[in-house]
Amino acid sequence: MEGHIPLSALRPMYRALAAVNAAIGLDETLQAIADGVAACTPFQHVAVNVVRPGGDLEVTNIAGPETLREMMVGKLIPGDVMKRAMEDAEEWGRLHFLRSFDVFLEENVTVHTTESLPAGSTDPEEWLADYGLMAPMFGPGQELVGVISVDVPSDGRMPRAWVLEVLEAFSEQAAIAIVNANRHEAATARMQRLEREREALRKDIAQRQAHEADLRHQARHDPLTGLANSTELRERLADLVADQVPLAVYFCDLDLFKTVNDNFGHAIGDMVLRHVADRLRNAVRGGDIVARLGGDEFVVVAVDVGRAEAYALLDRLDQAFAHPVTVDGHPPQLVGASLGIAYDPGVEQADLVANERAEELLSAADSKMYARKRSRAAISRLTAQAWPQQ
Repeated sequence: MEGHIPLSALRPMYRALAAVNAAIGLDETLQAIADGVAACTPFQHVAVNVVRPGGDLEVTNIAGPETLREMMVGKLIPGDVMKRAMEDAEEWGRLHFLRSFDVFLEENVTVHTTESLPAGSTDPEEWLADYGLMAPMFGPGQELVGVISVDVPSDGRMPRAWVLEVLEAFSEQAAIAIVNANRHEAATARMQRLEREREALRKDIAQRQAHEADLRHQARHDPLTGLANSTELRERLADLVADQVPLAVYFCDLDLFKTVNDNFGHAIGDMVLRHVADRLRNAVRGGDIVARLGGDEFVVVAVDVGRAEAYALLDRLDQAFAHPVTVDGHPPQLVGASLGIAYDPGVEQADLVANERAEELLSAADSKMYARKRSRAAISRLTAQAWPQQ
């Protein structure tokens, strides 16, 4: 029977539907639909019109000559105009056959006509220039998701019944593919949005953590020199005592530093303090602690050292003050440094309270430093040559 789809047509239809189902993404799916209809029907011009939010249809994909693609892709068809066109058309099963494009032309909707087709004929089987055939695609609940428009059959004749069956079957499967592609793209968009939100959250958390770490660092470090402050020093020293680590505490107080501030101002004095901090950092090992308690008082804690090594480090700290610190612009100003040392071998002690022992060590080093200062036996001299304030 003529209505049955011949095997020669079924094979290309199955191949075309397989390509539609294998397509990834909405645009690839829509183009596979257009190409599939052109491959398994005689129609050489195929346009896929997709319903957009708001109900209007957009020509998204074309199978046919480049001139058709350039003219039609992106054009919009108002939803009410498409509905009226299908209502005014002849119903061929689930298809709609137009004998003219007047309903579109009246609303200034762009249409494409082929000059190679006759405008009129006495042969009822001849396909004319004003003819058009539309296959609506319905999703769940019979919601219109798009329309396949076909034109210009290769034989110039009205389609046979099996062609209409192929077009109906293809439009049904195409509708399912469009719905699935829309769902896939919506899911992909949601995943991308969630990933962007997660990334933004990760960045926000990282920024907050960095900010909190910076605040913690600022709270535990001297803003002028970047050295550990009193809080950081005492906590780390108490931890080392609790762990019974052998250590040495060095208390350093600058002599005649007040002269620099009085003669050149606090800005130059601050520069001298920063130079002193750099000298102390360079004199110790990586795991040692250098702190500024405030004013011109500094503390060094040498970690995991024996007694002989501790006193050797004292000599290196002496040498840190043996060379002048050059600050251009002024004659040298003599600044001395008094040092005191307290050593803890890190052996277990009865009723040890780490915080108390830490304070004892600081106090002992401080006392020895002041004893040297009072005896005017400062270990070394630091020369600072300062530049004028700007």
